[in-house]
Amino acid sequence: AGALSLSGCATDDAAENPDNPTDTGAVDNTGPQRMAADGFEEGKYTRRDLDLNADGRADAYQFSFIQDDKRVVVRKEVDVDFDGKIELIRSFTEQGDLLEERLDTDFDGRIDVVNFFEKGKIIRKEYDTNFDSNVDVWRYFRDGVIDRKEADLDHDGRKDYWEYYEQGKIDRVGVDRDGDGEVDEWEVANRGEG
Repeated sequence: AGALSLSGCATDDAAENPDNPTDTGAVDNTGPQRMAADGFEEGKYTRRDLDLNADGRADAYQFSFIQDDKRVVVRKEVDVDFDGKIELIRSFTEQGDLLEERLDTDFDGRIDVVNFFEKGKIIRKEYDTNFDSNVDVWRYFRDGVIDRKEADLDHDGRKDYWEYYEQGKIDRVGVDRDGDGEVDEWEVANRGEG
């Protein structure tokens, strides 16, 4: 339930609640192992450490600044399974819209799924399916609905598989069989039409 409380709005009242037992107040260096730098300038923002499971150690961090008497949260980091490593990072625009979500789905301390948003809607998902730190599956969305999927199935660094969708349903699939990065064979989905 604690992790879910971090998924809400990126803006809250500027006033701190000293009676909130989940707000650890001071910086806790014994908290989760932070992710490697990804261009985020931590020093520009106020960091708030949170103890989601009430064990006396920080499990989550919020980075924010005050604008017009409101706290604007620009980044949240969460140790989802309380193992001492951050598995979820959410970045927000300064207007409070979700911008990016990074996940460590196999709990090895490295990001393997990144979701990108525009005006709060998902526009792209990138996956590292074999956990080698390289993206090998891309899913693209239009108005929140899947539009196409691309993949590097043989993990050689080149896309060799494509799926195209119409209104969220698969329309056609393309495969590169000779490794030149171009579709060699298309298969059209059977839509059960006349």
